[in-house]
Amino acid sequence: MMDGAVVVLLLALSTGPVVAATLAGVELPDTETVDGTKLVLNGMGLRQATALRVKAYVGGLYLEERSSDPDTVINSRQVKRVTMKFLRNIDGHQLASGWADSLRKVGGKAMEPSITHFTSLIGSVKKGDTMSFTWRPGTGVEVTERGRVRGTVPGDDFARSLFTVWFGPQAADPNLKRGMLATGRSS
Repeated sequence: MMDGAVVVLLLALSTGPVVAATLAGVELPDTETVDGTKLVLNGMGLRQATALRVKAYVGGLYLEERSSDPDTVINSRQVKRVTMKFLRNIDGHQLASGWADSLRKVGGKAMEPSITHFTSLIGSVKKGDTMSFTWRPGTGVEVTERGRVRGTVPGDDFARSLFTVWFGPQAADPNLKRGMLATGRSS
């Protein structure tokens, strides 16, 4: 009788919503579902901006299969998502401009039409807002802000460039990269 109660208790605990991790006061769920595909939280990192290391947002990387290998994250054909929870207000132009500069370094001039489309989808954010970037291989990157789809930038080339900004060898914030890849401490 006691064994049955333990099994029921374990099942109840394992089926409820689980908060996988907390970083800088931000909690992200253990899993997210995209088009019926379950993604697991791979890791969380803190993005610090400017020379003053101002806390900008916490980023969480969701993958079909966990990986600490940046090449796998950038090049695998799995659905993946980066979710950001903002820790301060950031002007949309400032946010879009920073990403556009990083994307140009990675993708070059040929990427300009996609960069222009992408930056048109980025608005101002307030402390507590959430923004997600979901890469569906063969389709492109869907940008969601505050739970609303803003649009999709088509093409895997653009998606690969965007994910290279976060996970490539010259990542914009190595601390954020380490945290989302779960390869080191992100404080």
